[in-house]
Amino acid sequence: MTFISFIKGHLLMPLLGFAVLILVLELTDADINVARIVFNWQGGIDSWPLRGYWLTENLLHVAGRNLVILLALTLLLAVGFSFRFDTIRPYRKGLIYLFCSVLTSVLLVRVGKNVTHMTCPWDVIEFGGSMMHSSLFARLPAGATFGQCFPGGHSSGGFAWVATYYVLREYYPRYAKTGLLFGILLGIVFGVAQELRGAHFLSHDLWSLAIAWTSASLLYYGFFLWNYNIKIHKTVDITCGC
Repeated sequence: MTFISFIKGHLLMPLLGFAVLILVLELTDADINVARIVFNWQGGIDSWPLRGYWLTENLLHVAGRNLVILLALTLLLAVGFSFRFDTIRPYRKGLIYLFCSVLTSVLLVRVGKNVTHMTCPWDVIEFGGSMMHSSLFARLPAGATFGQCFPGGHSSGGFAWVATYYVLREYYPRYAKTGLLFGILLGIVFGVAQELRGAHFLSHDLWSLAIAWTSASLLYYGFFLWNYNIKIHKTVDITCGC
């Protein structure tokens, strides 16, 4: 599989779909409208009632973050054990790829938070905050305070595990979609929890998913397909006498 064919099959269509969805959200002001519905449903007046609720804060936010850290540490331990135990050794490359992919996704989102200006819902004046709601594609007025809530950080810790799809695709192809479903569902749970708390708008979490899938796909090509394609080209050259 060439790089171009891989991009067409695994990145082009998903990212086109994502672009259409983001365009629709921007044109319809869906971010602020969805947040308004959630805020009113909670009975919010000058704050988000579920911001500190035990289910959304303690379980889905704090414990969820700790779960992601635990999974990452388990991956590192598995990589270490792969140098000692023959039963794990065949999976070493996949384990290293998965750890690198998860880490890359989370770090990219962290960088995004530092370079963008978007606010959290709980910071917006309408919801009891003191800042203006801002779109990613709009410039803030002079003197406006910059936010650091984009993309969705907590949901990225869940969506990052979509890379499990590629690991299973390599070793157990029949279960690959299960890995994809795991990452998407974990990201959705984390994302919804944060949206209920007023920590993120819908588009913030969609961008986190797009970042996770893109980094997972590109790293998969680099880990598993790039060297393979080089070997194939060399073999063809030798066979042809080129």
